[in-house]
Amino acid sequence: MPKIRTRVTFNRQGAVALIKAASAVGLTAVGTQALQDASRHVPEDQGTLKSSGLSNSDMEAVGNKFNLKWSTPYARYLWNGDVMYGNPTNRTYGPKKITFTSALAREEWAKYAREVYGEEWKKVYQAAMKRRMTR
Repeated sequence: MPKIRTRVTFNRQGAVALIKAASAVGLTAVGTQALQDASRHVPEDQGTLKSSGLSNSDMEAVGNKFNLKWSTPYARYLWNGDVMYGNPTNRTYGPKKITFTSALAREEWAKYAREVYGEEWKKVYQAAMKRRMTR
């Protein structure tokens, strides 16, 4: 029986670059979806807190990170769900918890969204990676 010789070459740097690019696309897609989903559970305070998530969060993944950030004077106490006592320059928090008026509002809304939508986010990431890898 004759022997067949084969030689396979592999562009490792090209493959690594393709995977990193696909990962960035996937992370951007899941970050955007996470921001939308988490925003559903942000407490209403006149809309400022919810819109601050859109204006302060990343628009695309950079360095394998996508940051979600809500930035208003009262974001931290709403995040923790603690009642604030005092004034903005001299304040204390808790131990009493805030009662939110919206049925969807939650303290630590991004963590809550991860619990509720986390499996969907995995699918979003995988689909975005797959689309990018097959181009």
